[in-house]
Amino acid sequence: MLLIGCRVPIAAACAAALGASLLASGGAARQQGSPAPQRPTFRTAVNFVRVDVYPRADGRPVADLRAEDFVVEEDGAAQVISTFEHIVIRDGTAPETRADPRNVRESNQMAGDPRNRLFVLFLDTFHVTDPAARHNGRSRLPGSTVARLPAEARMGPPTNIDRALSSFLKTSIGPDDLIAAMTPEMDPSELTFIRRPESIEAFLGTTWARRFSSDNLDPVEERYFTCYPPDDPQHRFDGVAVEMVSRKREAQTIQSLRRLAQRLGELREERKGVVIVSEGWALVRPNQDLARQFEGMAPPQPPGIHVGAGGKIAPGTDPRTYVTADWQQCEADRLRLANLDHRREYLDVLNEANRVNLSFYPIDPRGLAVFDQPLDYQPAAAPRGADAAQVGRVGGVVEDFERLRGRLETLETAASATDGLAMIKSNDLTASLNRVVADLSDYYLIGYASTNSKADGSFRRISVHVKRPGVEVRARRGYRAATAAEVAARAAASAPPDPAGLSRTRVLASLDRTRADRPVRVAGGLAWASDPDEAGRPRPVFWVVAELDGAAARAPEWSGSGRAVLTVATPDGQTRFDEDAALSPASPSIVRYLADTSITAGEYVVRVRVQGTGRSTADVTEQVRITVPAPGPAAEAPPGDPVVYRSGPFTGRAFLPTADPRFRRAERLRVDAAVAGTAPTVSARLLDRKGQPLPLPVSAAVREETYLRIASAELALAPLGPGDYLVELTVQRGSRSDTVLAAFRIVP
Repeated sequence: MLLIGCRVPIAAACAAALGASLLASGGAARQQGSPAPQRPTFRTAVNFVRVDVYPRADGRPVADLRAEDFVVEEDGAAQVISTFEHIVIRDGTAPETRADPRNVRESNQMAGDPRNRLFVLFLDTFHVTDPAARHNGRSRLPGSTVARLPAEARMGPPTNIDRALSSFLKTSIGPDDLIAAMTPEMDPSELTFIRRPESIEAFLGTTWARRFSSDNLDPVEERYFTCYPPDDPQHRFDGVAVEMVSRKREAQTIQSLRRLAQRLGELREERKGVVIVSEGWALVRPNQDLARQFEGMAPPQPPGIHVGAGGKIAPGTDPRTYVTADWQQCEADRLRLANLDHRREYLDVLNEANRVNLSFYPIDPRGLAVFDQPLDYQPAAAPRGADAAQVGRVGGVVEDFERLRGRLETLETAASATDGLAMIKSNDLTASLNRVVADLSDYYLIGYASTNSKADGSFRRISVHVKRPGVEVRARRGYRAATAAEVAARAAASAPPDPAGLSRTRVLASLDRTRADRPVRVAGGLAWASDPDEAGRPRPVFWVVAELDGAAARAPEWSGSGRAVLTVATPDGQTRFDEDAALSPASPSIVRYLADTSITAGEYVVRVRVQGTGRSTADVTEQVRITVPAPGPAAEAPPGDPVVYRSGPFTGRAFLPTADPRFRRAERLRVDAAVAGTAPTVSARLLDRKGQPLPLPVSAAVREETYLRIASAELALAPLGPGDYLVELTVQRGSRSDTVLAAFRIVP
C-alpha cells in the first residue's frame, strides 16, 4: 500500500472515514408473472392510469394470469393494457432487520411505490374498552381542563388486542412494507410511515383505550363535566356531559377517517389498507332534548366587547372571566352536538375512501363480543330523550344486544363498501390481522393510457374482468380525472430539473447530517492521483479525515494519544488493507490519502475505529461507502471530492482538515480537490443558498504535492452573517470544465 501526502501541519499520524450510517434493509421477495423479472417504468402522462387488481378463486390468489387474461374498461370503453406486473410479497422479517426512511421526503417516496404495501393502524381510542379501566361513571376522578394528562403505563398484563397487534407488527409486516399508527386525536398530516414499529408497540403499552373510562378525558371533555355536573342537586344536567362526550368523540373519529382518506389519496393511486381497531359507532342523530333550555337558568348572553390588554377595546368575552367564557363555550358546543347527524357523514367517508382506492379492514378488539357495555358500567345519569344506542345503560339484555348489533354493522359496512375483508367474529385476533396482510400480498399492477383525454375533473368508473371462469376480481373502482389547472401544474413540476440546482440541494443537505453529539467526526471521499497508470487511466485514491471534538479532547479518556484503526474492505467483507494512526488533543485533526493497486472499479467500505485511553466508553466506529467509477481517460475524470480545512485563532497560520462544516466568522476556510490529467486553470466564488454569487473575494490556485495535483480555494469568513453558503471551485482543462461545491455554515 502507498501512503500519499500526509498534509497535516502538526505532527500526527492520519486516519478517518465519512460519518454516514449504513441502512441494512432487505427486500421483500417478489415474483413476476413473466419469465423476466424486470420492473416496468410507469409512464406519468396525464391520461395514464394505474390499477391494482386482486383476482381470487375459491378464496385464494390466482398467480398464473397474463395481461391478455384481463379486460379493463373505463366508463364502458375498452382500454389497452400497456404495463403489467405481478407482485408477490413474502412473509415479514424481524423489526430489528428493517430500515426506516431517513426523512419525510424519503418516507413519502417509499409510500408512493405501488410495490410497497401501505398500512395505517387506526387505533380508535374513543371506541375501544379497556377491561381494566374504571367503568363506574358515578365515581370519577376529575382531570385537567388545561392540558391532557400524560398516558399511563398499563397496569397488569396486555390485552388480547395488544398481543395480536404486537404479533402483527413483528411478524406480518414485510421489509418493504410501510406502516403508520393514528388515533382520532391526530392530524393525518402528522403521519410518519416507518418499518420499525417500536414506537407503536410502546403506545400499546399505555392505557390507550378510553371508551367508558370516565376519568380518562381530554380538557374539552373535562370542561363539559364542569359545566354540566352530574351531581347537580336539581338533576338538571342528568346525562348531558356523558352524551356530549360521546357525540364529540364520534364526530372526531369520523372526521379523522375522512381526513386520513384524503391524506392517503395524496400519496399514491394504488390500494391503501387501513386497519381500524374499534368497537363500532352509534352514528348519532339529532336530539333536540339535549338542546333544551335548562330550568331556572337564563340563556347565556352573546359575547360582546371588553377592555383588553393596554386598555384597548377587544371583541368577545373577557378571558379573565374564564368561568363565563367556559360556560359560553360549553353552551355553543351543546347546541352544535345536539344537531349532529352522522349517517350522511359516514357515507361521505366511505365514498371518499372509494374515490382514493382505500380499503378499511375493521377489527373488533373484543373478539366475540356478547355485550356492548361492560357489566360494571354505570353512567352518571341517563340523559333525557337520548337514543339508547348512544349513551348510558338503558333497558336490559335485548336493548344491549341491539346496540351491539348496530355498532358491528357500521364496521361491517366499512369493510364491504370499500372492498376490505368481511369482519370475522372470532377471538383469534391474530388470525384476523394475518388475513389483512394476506389479502394485500398477491396482486397485479396494470397500467393503461385512457382513451378519454379530456381534462374535465370528472369521476371515471373502472371495471376489471378476467376471462378465465371462476375467478373473482377486486380492483380499483375508479378515479377522478385531472382538471386543466392540474395538468398545467404537472407539466411545470415535470419540467427538466436544473442540474446545478440539484447539486446545490444535495450538497447543502449534508449540513444537516452533522451530529454534534459525536466525540469524533469523520469525512471521506474519492480523489485521483496526478499521474495516470500505464494505460492512461486515472489512479483512484481514497481520502479520509478525522477530527476530535473540542469538548471530547478535554475529557480524561482522550488525555493521552488515542488509536485509530482504518480498514478498507469490499462490500462482502473482504479486507483490502488496514492502518493504524494516532489521534490526540495535541493533533486533534488529521487527513490521509490512501492509494493501492488493488483499488479497481466498484464499491468499498472504509471503517474507522477510534479508541481513547483510560475508559472503554471512548470507542467510536464510523464507516462510509465509496464508489469507484469505471476507468476512463484521465483527462475526462472529474475532480475529486472536496476536502475542507479551517484556520483560526487556535491554529495560527496553519490550516487543519475538518469534518465539521460549522465555522465562525473569525476563521478562514480552504477547499481542496485533487485533479487528474493535465494542470488545470481554476477559479472560485462564494454562493448563497440559492446559488447567487456574493461579492466576497475567493482566491484560487493550483499546487503540486506528492502524487497529487490540488485545485484549491480560500477565503476569509469575517464579512459573513450566520447562514449556509457554498464555495464553488471551477476547474478548466482544455475544453472541459468541471465544478466542485463545498457547503459550510456560519454559526454565532
